[in-house]
Amino acid sequence: MVRLPTLFVDFDGVLHPFGEPIFDEHCRYLGNPVLFCWAPILDQLLAPYPDVRVIVSSDWRRIFDDANLIKLLGPLGPRFVGVVQSYQSTRAEEILAEARRRALVEWLAIDDHPSVAQASVSERRFIACAPDSGISASSVQTELRTKLAALSGNTD
Repeated sequence: MVRLPTLFVDFDGVLHPFGEPIFDEHCRYLGNPVLFCWAPILDQLLAPYPDVRVIVSSDWRRIFDDANLIKLLGPLGPRFVGVVQSYQSTRAEEILAEARRRALVEWLAIDDHPSVAQASVSERRFIACAPDSGISASSVQTELRTKLAALSGNTD
């Protein structure tokens, strides 16, 4: 069992609005300034929890290798420990399978995928976002802050 706290992170709809262009017509990365515009919010929320690791659950894991994912994560890069390696019928199932595969005990997942929103009703470790506001929404920040405190045992 792995006791280090882990956060599964999606990109589109969490760290920036869903639907932002990623590639140009020649399939080159655009460097769109809106991409990862909310990553500093997540970095700030995780600051009190230096042991929290990040696993990328985003579909970007299928396009970019680990080194490039670390670069894309910016200030969150040092927390990166890998990607979801499981491919299931829904994102929620992929995350659950990966948590089992890694024998994670303390984990959360933040995602805008509809399967995560649905699963969050019964699996409290899922935090659902709206695709247009992601982690910029104060309600999502409050939920993550509360769940991180509970995960770390710091409920002050």
